[in-house]
Amino acid sequence: MKKLFVIGLVAILCACASKPATNVAGLDLDTAISQAATQMERRIPAGTMVALVSVASPSTAFSTQVLTRLESAIVGNGNLVVVDRANLDKVREEQGFQLSGEVDDESAKSIGKLLGAGAIVTGTLADLGDVYSLTLKAINIETATVAVSYLADLAKTTRIETLLATRDGAGSGAMATASTSGLSTATQTPASVTPPTPAYRIGDTGSGGGIIFYDKGNRSGGWQYMEVSRNDLGKAPMMKVDGTKTEVGTGIQNTQLISKSGGMAAMLCEAYRGGGFTDWFLPSKDELNLMYINLVRISQIVDWADIHWSSSEVIGVGLWDAVWAQNFSDGNQEGGLIHNASRNYTIRAVRRF
Repeated sequence: MKKLFVIGLVAILCACASKPATNVAGLDLDTAISQAATQMERRIPAGTMVALVSVASPSTAFSTQVLTRLESAIVGNGNLVVVDRANLDKVREEQGFQLSGEVDDESAKSIGKLLGAGAIVTGTLADLGDVYSLTLKAINIETATVAVSYLADLAKTTRIETLLATRDGAGSGAMATASTSGLSTATQTPASVTPPTPAYRIGDTGSGGGIIFYDKGNRSGGWQYMEVSRNDLGKAPMMKVDGTKTEVGTGIQNTQLISKSGGMAAMLCEAYRGGGFTDWFLPSKDELNLMYINLVRISQIVDWADIHWSSSEVIGVGLWDAVWAQNFSDGNQEGGLIHNASRNYTIRAVRRF
């Protein structure tokens, strides 16, 4: 009996010794994302439009993978609507943040409102030494409350390490709470430098074949120059949409809002394909004014004299349907009545790069 016990014990020990260890601390990435998507489906009202804004990490490749797979999981569940990536990218560029950078709650909520989303999702990645800690947070914009706060430890798998190996600097500070000692030497290799955009002057031909009318002097937000189409796109009545703004940098969002409401002027700009580009839009009031100042008044590069529509509503003048327009013969900016069919002002498309 004692002999049999010894033989059995030896067999068990040998089996354990020959079997490789399979227990790895932390979840795999797909499991964590699936769990987060399920929590969002349960805690966010069905039919809500969700904007997947950013995941702060040292690598755009990792952040992109998380957001792409989270989108796929949410769409697959079928109860929530995810904001189209192209629309989000436009707002992301406009607001000057990257998907792997940190975005505070207030900024994220304002981005969600611009996109018409009911909830926004942000995340962070931290290196805890033996595991990575992934946090995904969903905020209900209407109530300004946290609907989901998902936290998971991720196993340091080859897949995750490979994604993190592309260190682009976009997530600088995203993992400040932990050291990078757990990363391989390859993960600390800097990304290749993007060639600078060629220098343009006011009046030069832009990359889309238009005329450069503004240089803001730096590449913040992913763009430096603005160009306007050389030819007008015809004349059309305008449509006022609440929430459109006047400042430089707001024309893109204005155009999207107006186009969704069926505004012909905005739709003409979005349909324009100068230089093969699809990112043309109707300028805001201040963008339109820069066009007049730099191309007509100062440099006299063009001699346009028509009244041009902007994409900005007029607020506080007692006219529910007033939209800013500008007379290029004298520079006067004036509000037009959009329901009046005779107000067929000139449309010109602009773009940024």
